[in-house]
Amino acid sequence: MSIIRPGDLSRRKLLGAAAGVGTLIAAPSIMRPALAQGTKRDLRVGLFGGDFGNLSPVARYDIQGGLVMFNIFDGLVRIDFANRKIMPWIAESWTQTDPLTWRIKLREGVKWHRDYGEMTVDDVIYTWNYHLQTKSFQVGTALFPLDSMKAEGKYVMEVKTKQPFGPFPTVTMGYAGLILSERAHKEMGQQAYSAKPIGQGPFMVDSVRGNEVSLSKNPNYWRPGLPKLDKLSYIAIPDSSVRLQALQRREVDFITHPDAKDVKVARKDASLVTRSTPGWNWDYQQFNLTVRPDLPYHNKLVRQAISYAIDREAIVQEIYEGEATITDNAIPAGYLGHRENLMRYPKNGDLEKAKALIAQAGVKGYEVEVITSDKDWLRKELELVAAMVSQIGINYKIRTLDIGGFNNLWLNRKYEQHLEDITLVSPDPDSTVWWFLHSKGASSGYVNPQMDMLLDGARAEVDPSKRETMYHQIVDRTLEECPIIYHCNVNYVQVYDKRLTGFDPGNQEYAEYHDTTSWGA
Repeated sequence: MSIIRPGDLSRRKLLGAAAGVGTLIAAPSIMRPALAQGTKRDLRVGLFGGDFGNLSPVARYDIQGGLVMFNIFDGLVRIDFANRKIMPWIAESWTQTDPLTWRIKLREGVKWHRDYGEMTVDDVIYTWNYHLQTKSFQVGTALFPLDSMKAEGKYVMEVKTKQPFGPFPTVTMGYAGLILSERAHKEMGQQAYSAKPIGQGPFMVDSVRGNEVSLSKNPNYWRPGLPKLDKLSYIAIPDSSVRLQALQRREVDFITHPDAKDVKVARKDASLVTRSTPGWNWDYQQFNLTVRPDLPYHNKLVRQAISYAIDREAIVQEIYEGEATITDNAIPAGYLGHRENLMRYPKNGDLEKAKALIAQAGVKGYEVEVITSDKDWLRKELELVAAMVSQIGINYKIRTLDIGGFNNLWLNRKYEQHLEDITLVSPDPDSTVWWFLHSKGASSGYVNPQMDMLLDGARAEVDPSKRETMYHQIVDRTLEECPIIYHCNVNYVQVYDKRLTGFDPGNQEYAEYHDTTSWGA
């Protein structure tokens, strides 16, 4: 645990203080000798983190597991990132017959892995009912509007909703669109299915061994000629610099999340390709306003002071080497409701304004535990932010947890304050705010009846211009209340062997599809 003590630091000293509390990580000798490429039909991907954890869509999965899952399962829909639209995928069409009724038509002939038969609407109904019965994370995020479901043959289903919900195809069919094989799930049980799931996507699970997952080509994939690879392996390498070293030694072929300082080095390597894509995400701080009423941050003036104390440009430059965009609000560029990246808080902060707000609040300094996950770049960011807020008398006690431990505290509201990143799960603005700011949101630590009314109204409204006005009001209220402080939208960076072709990056962290990836000459 690290504590940044208050002090009037210059920017250079501030950055030095942040570096001074960092944890030194030994770079282990991690890999076996490079695998023989043969005919270049295999791909080895180096990921962050350790154990891959759950690989089933009906239990909470981490980003690391999601990167694997989205190559095992095809969703009901897929996002067209270039146009911010939803494309038909396993669901080949859908219609809204009245404000509360949706009809979904599945593609015929989609086969489950390992001879588990054809996918039908019974699998969709089973999966969504399983979510509802187990009260999974999807109930509060994507499946909340469901009232009833019924099959109309093998490939058509009717869904009734409790309320009008315009983003149903984007949010419900999108975020909750990874479907179980009913037969396989019942035969295997949830624990076994989570470890080695049966999907219908381009790759099948061969083995899961601690920090390595091995997949093989699905010979019955519904898209002719795909995938182009025979084997796809994921290897967890926690240290980002070590991941790049493994790529340079050809121990892996493709890596995600390189250390920002290494991106420039990678770009100079003629044997590698570096891709950097603006992310639908934010790095942010969240206050749990449901606990510890004695903590000074319950006063919104203190939260505003913290936001003014943050030098967002320093975060973008020092943590991400420019591979991010500063922001102080929830709705990224391109989304309905976006106005500007900075609406209220200056890019370099305003320390005098922050100090004045602290004085106005009658606070003379305090200490608070701030948790984060084991992503090394977030740990560094938190150390930097701790140095910034120390200048207004606030001591951040930093506690780093593995992602499972972090999620347990965060989702059960057993934390005081945290710094983390989040991937937005759809191109609809509902996904940027409701779950994080509504009193019933699965990721919220905030209770405000006026905010709840705005959020509920915006997700029920179908007129885009009226929705946009509501989202402007939501953002304005968030900037005033500061239940969440937004830092930046981070680019997703992948580095890979230049001989690879066909990889098309997306704006979501887990959307690394390798169905069209192949080796060139």
